[in-house]
Amino acid sequence: MHTPDAHAAARSFLAQTGLEPTLNRILVLSTVAGSHHPLTAREVYERVLAEHRLNRVTVYRILDLLAENGAVNRINSTERAVRYCARGGRWPNGHSHFHCTQCGEVQCVDNDTLHFDQKALGNALPMRISSVDLRLDGVCSVCSGKAAKSG
Repeated sequence: MHTPDAHAAARSFLAQTGLEPTLNRILVLSTVAGSHHPLTAREVYERVLAEHRLNRVTVYRILDLLAENGAVNRINSTERAVRYCARGGRWPNGHSHFHCTQCGEVQCVDNDTLHFDQKALGNALPMRISSVDLRLDGVCSVCSGKAAKSG
């Protein structure tokens, strides 16, 4: 369920980027921003559909538009589905992604937790970096706990 605060934040971001804050865009962006893990386009569609009738293709197009304008990250994992998560927000210093190679789940990881400094990286390289998409692959705590119990 979307909150008025989530809608206001989405509306504000869209206005800052010059994108018209239509209801559909607000719903899609607030859905992605409100999730604690990256979502597939299908998951975004199903969550939005729970409160607003919207065409699936429209959701895909809005996600592409949001990714192209820097509102969301488009994460390619080893599975076939692309996942989306919001930029900024609860991660003011950026965030990376952990992909579990056993269950396929993707989790957002605060760059501060990783002691990863995007600004320092940008200063160390002779180029201007606008974003970093760092992906960590391994086994999540749930799957590693299962392995320990079965072994």
